[in-house]
Amino acid sequence: GKEAMTTTIMHTSLPAEDTEKTAQVLPEIMNVEAVRFPPGGPKAWKVFSGDGTVNLEVVQRGDLVAFAENEGGWKTTPNPQRTSECHMALCVDRPEAEVIEIAQRAGWTARHCERGGGIFGLAEIWVDNAFMIEVLDPVQSARYRENVTLAKWKQYLPMMLARTASA
Repeated sequence: GKEAMTTTIMHTSLPAEDTEKTAQVLPEIMNVEAVRFPPGGPKAWKVFSGDGTVNLEVVQRGDLVAFAENEGGWKTTPNPQRTSECHMALCVDRPEAEVIEIAQRAGWTARHCERGGGIFGLAEIWVDNAFMIEVLDPVQSARYRENVTLAKWKQYLPMMLARTASA
């Protein structure tokens, strides 16, 4: 049979209008700290997970990763759009109520949501009210890992396709 490979996302970048504020709020949610990230530009920050396996690169909104001759690099665009095709889910050790309170204190929209009609729950937080991060506390993370598997996704798929076809 085919041997399964281990795949891990090591880092991801996310846009922020106020990178320094975001570099204070996310570490509070994650109970970690942020450090500067010079490769991402003068306002970029890096937030490491507590176990060091994942890090988030907080970059100025409008600083895009672009193809270049030798290697990809950062390119600033004027008047960047605030919405994004991307989002992320982040598992943390902090209870959901605290996550929502921290995000709301920062002036960000934050709320509890149930995805897939109750397949799993999470705190939906919006960095600068523009970029979505789904934050899962330990109970929600366990429920996600139990319910979002390839086998179960294949079970849910007909229902989801039917729902989107009727919308």
